[in-house]
Amino acid sequence: MDTRQTAARIALAAALAVAVAVDPLRRRLLDRLPGRHATVAAIITVGVALLVVVPLALAVTQALTEAHALTEWLATARSTGIPVPAWVANLPFGAGEVAAWWSAHLATPDAAAQQLERFDTAMLIEHSRTLGQSLLKRAIIFAFTVVTLFFIVRDRDAIVRQLSTAVSRAFGGAGPRLGRQILASIRGTIDGLVLVGLAQGVVMAVIYLVAGVPHPILLGMVSGLGAMVPFGLIAVMLIAVFLLVIKGAIVTAIVVGALGSVLNFSADHFVRPALIGGATRLPFVWVLIGIVGGVETIGLLGLFVGPAVMAALVLVWREFVAEGAPEVPEP
Repeated sequence: MDTRQTAARIALAAALAVAVAVDPLRRRLLDRLPGRHATVAAIITVGVALLVVVPLALAVTQALTEAHALTEWLATARSTGIPVPAWVANLPFGAGEVAAWWSAHLATPDAAAQQLERFDTAMLIEHSRTLGQSLLKRAIIFAFTVVTLFFIVRDRDAIVRQLSTAVSRAFGGAGPRLGRQILASIRGTIDGLVLVGLAQGVVMAVIYLVAGVPHPILLGMVSGLGAMVPFGLIAVMLIAVFLLVIKGAIVTAIVVGALGSVLNFSADHFVRPALIGGATRLPFVWVLIGIVGGVETIGLLGLFVGPAVMAALVLVWREFVAEGAPEVPEP
């Protein structure tokens, strides 16, 4: 499949998903600005773009700063070695073994240079270049998505009429119900994944800040993004816990881990099932299967497309079983 066609399809699918999610906001804005469809579409498009670009710009700026600091640290480590840090003595177990290994492999300049040769500066530059190309590709897709979103929101009524006609002709009387189910599943999935994930990120950022975790805002943003993916929040939280452990704050690390686990458990077992399952009329396990299958097939966009496809299939099955299934005689 041509790369440009794939990018265009991803941009179109993402714009459709966002348009469904912001439709209630569009209606409220039209109540205040009646008839000004282009103005409302422009407001929503700019708002969505800023919602993505501003946090991403902050994260990229922080990452560039950290990369520069890492390069300087590697150069210093090669020339002077890396002394055993103080946090090793605070480890709950294995402190002596870790200190002995560190002294033998990292404490002297020769040993440190041998261990760190894999982190060669040229390799880091090459990886940075590859990362830059990947970010440029995603930036282009995002630009296509934003432009497509403007036209979809502006011409929403005409698009809905045409889709309703097409679905009715394709599926008969079940078409309108199928369309409503797909729209409800997309909106419920966005509420359950994106909004709940962002809320988890804000809460975790506050926890990181109070606990003294390095870079709490950046880790909170990453936690919010990770919370949209199954087990993503736990992975980010373990990084924060590790940073606290190496600082010697063992009790604080345990508290952060416990609070993060409770927050993740509550969101995954109570909040998300209520939001997503209530909108899709599906058991949450089927929603989870749709999420995992969607992510495996088309990437992060599958977070929203997967549950919609699963909801549509289940609705078609229910319609078939309830009305269209032939009677099977007893053997």
